[in-house]
Amino acid sequence: MPNQVHPQTKKSRYHKVMSLQQEISKENLQEKLGKKYEVMIEGITKNEKYYVGRSYMDTPEIDGVIYLQTFNCLPDYSFFVFQINWNLDGISKFFSRRIY
Repeated sequence: MPNQVHPQTKKSRYHKVMSLQQEISKENLQEKLGKKYEVMIEGITKNEKYYVGRSYMDTPEIDGVIYLQTFNCLPDYSFFVFQINWNLDGISKFFSRRIY
């Protein structure tokens, strides 16, 4: 096709947009720190150190997960309230502790 954007220009634009999106995402994720969320338990990690769950805002295959640390046994597909304690390098993986 005529008048196509040069491949290097496409690549450069892509990287600029992705970099901007990562910064926006990082800022949005930082806003979750310290807040409480009702989380649905989806399972446990292979090393059995953390439970894995999602809040009402998290969509499978799009959003990240919340890693939940507790000393209690939590049944799959049950709901509990957790507070987001810290975030792993701006990635949408949060580590939390159970509130009640």
